[in-house]
Amino acid sequence: MSDIPPLNVLIANEQAQDAKDVTSSLRAFFPDSRIEVVYSADEVLRWAAKCEWHTILADVGLFRHSGLGTLTELKRKAPTAILIIQADCNDMTLGMQVLRFGADFCVAKNSPAFLTELPFVLRTLLRNQELSAQVNAATDRVRRLEEKVSRTQAERQSLVEQLDQVRQQRTQLQGRLHSQEVELSQTKEKKQLLLDQWEKIRQAHTQVEEDLQRVTGQLSQERGEHRAYREQLERLRQERDQLQERLLHIEGEKQSLLTQLGQTRQTYARLEEGLQRHDAELSLERTEKQAYREQLEKLRQERDQLQERLSQTEMGKQSLLTRTYPGTGTNPAP
Repeated sequence: MSDIPPLNVLIANEQAQDAKDVTSSLRAFFPDSRIEVVYSADEVLRWAAKCEWHTILADVGLFRHSGLGTLTELKRKAPTAILIIQADCNDMTLGMQVLRFGADFCVAKNSPAFLTELPFVLRTLLRNQELSAQVNAATDRVRRLEEKVSRTQAERQSLVEQLDQVRQQRTQLQGRLHSQEVELSQTKEKKQLLLDQWEKIRQAHTQVEEDLQRVTGQLSQERGEHRAYREQLERLRQERDQLQERLLHIEGEKQSLLTQLGQTRQTYARLEEGLQRHDAELSLERTEKQAYREQLEKLRQERDQLQERLSQTEMGKQSLLTRTYPGTGTNPAP
């Protein structure tokens, strides 16, 4: 028995006996399914929009007068349904024509095993449709993840710009300190003014340290987000492996239907190519993640260098106060 749940099937055939035989074959393979039968091209167009059909099985003889262009209208009204056309013989030219007009598959009903093989063909097409939907969903998740990584890179660039501003402030502070030292050596009358300005410099240093702590916290948060990204990528890889296992299982079943399922082999090949492109995209994304971690490491090194230079500035300040008040080891009262 099939592991596919009950289906909604619409059969369109001028021959009542043929429709009855197909109905019996499908009911035996897909129990409890809803199967409706119509007998003209106009009826199948009207019924196509009445339900979410899993498949529509139509005889090519219905379209002798209306033309194969009717298949395009039928596919428009039931876009999610698998459209299978049954012909009197295995005519490759006819098969290509119905595929161009929107059909998903063409089968020859004069085959001795037609009624036996039809449920297997339908089950394979339904599984292919399900796998295609899963691959599309995985691709959409990867796209959203890439957009989130892009936003993270923009935030990192903003942090780099903030660090550049901190470096500029540090350079300005060093210039101001040098100017204060010159003025202090020339006259002691400016001592009080220098002390006031030094207090402002100390506050500026405190602000710089707070900014550095905030940057450190932001970098820690970024590492947590990257860990979550890696976990999401691992889940995507697991889903991809599951899809590959299901594709291998379907390949085993496909070997027994090679003569009847030529078009199905092409579908499998396209799915394999899509998975390979998916692997390549994941590999490229891992490379970009590695480069991004290296850039974060460089940013941490620059932060450590900035902290070291701030410590040197504090030591220079202590030395300046020692020279201003020789013989004392503490700062004078303001």
